[in-house]
Amino acid sequence: MTSAPLRGQGGARGKGHTVRTPWAEVAELIRRETGMLLPPARSAALRAAVARAAPGLDPAAVLRAAADPQTGPPLMERLIDEITVHESSFLRDPDQLDVIDWRRLRERAAGNIRIWSAGCAGGEEAYTLAILATEAFAPVDVLGTDISRSALAVAAAGRYGERAVRGLGPALRRHYLDRWPDGTSMVGDELRGLVRFQRHNLAHDPIPPRGEAGFDLIVCRNVLIYLAAPVVERVTRLLGRALRPGGLLVLGAADALCRTAAERNPPDAPPGVHVPAPEVAEPEAGTRRSQQQRQPPSPRRAPDARPPGLFAERLDRALDAAGRGDREQALAQVTSLVADDPLDAGFHFLHGLLALDAGEPARAKDALRSALCADPAFGLAAFALGRAYDALGDRHAARRAYERALRTLDPGDSKHEALLQQIDVSDIVAACRARLEGQQF
Repeated sequence: MTSAPLRGQGGARGKGHTVRTPWAEVAELIRRETGMLLPPARSAALRAAVARAAPGLDPAAVLRAAADPQTGPPLMERLIDEITVHESSFLRDPDQLDVIDWRRLRERAAGNIRIWSAGCAGGEEAYTLAILATEAFAPVDVLGTDISRSALAVAAAGRYGERAVRGLGPALRRHYLDRWPDGTSMVGDELRGLVRFQRHNLAHDPIPPRGEAGFDLIVCRNVLIYLAAPVVERVTRLLGRALRPGGLLVLGAADALCRTAAERNPPDAPPGVHVPAPEVAEPEAGTRRSQQQRQPPSPRRAPDARPPGLFAERLDRALDAAGRGDREQALAQVTSLVADDPLDAGFHFLHGLLALDAGEPARAKDALRSALCADPAFGLAAFALGRAYDALGDRHAARRAYERALRTLDPGDSKHEALLQQIDVSDIVAACRARLEGQQF
């Protein structure tokens, strides 16, 4: 597939007639072409990418070259290759993949299970999905797409270093990969025959890609956090439409955190669309932690202040209902929990998430502020509060909430383990920064 043509180059004035610097114009050029946000906070990365893609050119020269029909397309391809994130690995974030019910997909599919790995980087995720399907005895056809041609070249070559394959066990490596004398691993013929790659720009190209029918499974992880909010809304809606009936849509934890209530519950989404909300989703049976291992959050409370088993069971019911999309049942459970224990930050937090999900940001704001009153260091609640303020149009309050989240997010948080068990704090940080940076445009 050829690169999407350059969108209108625009003038030097943006929204509200704000004059942009040449570097901001380059960032805007990349945003128009890819949907990616490159605000002043990422200026160092932008300058480094331009230096690698167009050595010796200042930003004004880059803009002139990009506007030229001859030099523009190849220059943009080089810039995109330099600015996009290519790093990935086999079996990355396996808990997120545990939501895939291969048996159900196999039963529903008419022939091969059709899978789309959108934003596949160097191909590790696409090959991983083919491995998981094969191990589940599911016939599969995997499409991997990315905006970067250099990343797709790596994917097509199928040769990876130890860091990329370290998540695969010895048996899977022996079966699907060929070990080379230099220590690298090459994708074997069996696996290679299940996966194909092509270039695709999520921001501008058709979804699904041209010539492709519906998919049984679409995986798009940690891509949306780099895109502007309107692009996120459009892409999420179209990915849902690209599924066959009963299909499954899997987003990354940070991506799901960035979505609005409208994006999480598109009114025209086909039946069976499942977009995991990692704030409440849990791994499938067989990988889920036992009830005894999972403890409810309990800030500011003496150890014997409540019967922990009973509250854990009720919290589980609320989480399970939310994960199934049964908002009414989840809300009933969490409202009861808040009434019985108004000092629990986790209960208020879950209440706030459900309100956001229902499109009630004012109600969400109140619940999330209560969560932070109960536990001022609850970074994830601060991030969700920022989302509520965003939905209410209060950008200054949203910025304060996101900044508070960055100050207080703690990888060692154990108080809220039941709510955090599928979220990597680094993903929350990335989502939070994406929101803050997105306010620059």
